Amino acid sequence: MINILIIDDDELFSLGLSDALAGNGYRIYSASSLTEGIRLARSRDMDIVFLDLQFPEGSGMDILPNLKALPNSPEIIVITASLDEENAEKAIQEGAWDFIKKTSSQLEMKLSCQRALDYRNKRLALSPVRREGIVGSSQALMYCLEETAKAARSQTEVLFTGETGTGKEVFARALHDNSPRRDQNLVVVDCASMTESIAGSELFGYRKGAFTGANHDKPGLIYKANKGTLFLDEVSELPLALQKSFLRVLENQTYRPLGQNHESVSNFRLVCASNRDLHDMARKKEFREDLLFRIQTVTINIPPLRKRLDDIEDLVRYHLREIAGQSGTRGTSVSPDLMDLLIAYSWPGNVRELVNTLKALTASAPQERVLYPSHLPRDLHVNFLKHSKHTETGLSETERAAGPGDLQEELLDQDWKTFCALSQAKYEKSYLQNLMEVCNYDIKEAMLRSGLSKPRLYSLLKKYSIPRSWRTDKNTEP
Repeated sequence: MINILIIDDDELFSLGLSDALAGNGYRIYSASSLTEGIRLARSRDMDIVFLDLQFPEGSGMDILPNLKALPNSPEIIVITASLDEENAEKAIQEGAWDFIKKTSSQLEMKLSCQRALDYRNKRLALSPVRREGIVGSSQALMYCLEETAKAARSQTEVLFTGETGTGKEVFARALHDNSPRRDQNLVVVDCASMTESIAGSELFGYRKGAFTGANHDKPGLIYKANKGTLFLDEVSELPLALQKSFLRVLENQTYRPLGQNHESVSNFRLVCASNRDLHDMARKKEFREDLLFRIQTVTINIPPLRKRLDDIEDLVRYHLREIAGQSGTRGTSVSPDLMDLLIAYSWPGNVRELVNTLKALTASAPQERVLYPSHLPRDLHVNFLKHSKHTETGLSETERAAGPGDLQEELLDQDWKTFCALSQAKYEKSYLQNLMEVCNYDIKEAMLRSGLSKPRLYSLLKKYSIPRSWRTDKNTEP
């Protein structure tokens, strides 16, 4: 959503401009004074600011540098009753995008706004892309990077989902590093490690004397994230009692430390991560649905390592270099047969498990330049052989355990045509179920990943009674 702020003490003009811009789907805010305008700009991430110059309390030029210095650096369109060349030149020098008269038509106002937005998007798109710690070039990974880069250029809330160990925090750091807030703090909150009794004071902070033992003021994590990014890792573990309070913070960008009798402002961007199904938790009343809707404005699912096997070689080389650098030892490489073993493994612990495995390998053979399967600790070696992927066969665990005779009897109960039709239906349904779950029931993402058109996708979902939305009862047709 594009946020636009109008700072003007002429109520009729503000109302007319708001009506003209609202038809484009923008979110419009209005302020009738310079003080209120700068407060709103600090509490919300504005993309465009229409700024009048003449106010009873002073000139709009007084706050123009403050507006440009905000973390998201909005584009400023100065509006004035009369065209003053001196002020126009000064405004442009101070970083304003445009300088237009109030008597201009609404169409001219809208065109100036659209040109400013186009310029803003191009400017942000040219920002250097940082991906420290994100290794690989598989299609699944590049899709996530592209989505992260697009989200970084906006100021909206982002939710990263995925299994444990997939690197959600690494992506959250990349999002921050590529955003307009990159020079401010990234504050990481591990919700899983906070007990309910201390979570409130950790997030909101407290004042001296707020409770027994509060001998000094302590700023909370929300305060520390002001102008930066607040990352709630494993947000599913945020205590229910705090979820309502935190929703209010998101809506107003204000909070109250324990023991303080007035509100404080923190202009932070929220990024969350979860390895649990928050939609399922919301259905079970284990997570607030209204908070879920707020934090999942943009949802990016990080694929498990077994879905990006093409990246394993790059990951191995990268992390072996990192391990060597941290330990001060010479670099190592892995033999082709060990690499084959690493690629064949299913990696239930994802990238985190791979890194720990490489650390165990180098620790077991510190003097070796090339690592072989024999260097794997015995328990790891057995585990690798036991849990290697069998994707090539397409067989289930039950089918792999069954002997040839067990399968023969079942197959001979069907003619060839029937068997092919049933097999195709089985795998089509499995594919579609997995597709919708991986895409969090986002139809556009499912179309992009599968290459299916919307009518074809809808037809297949209906055919196999797969819901189009997590809200749909899965026992009914979509």
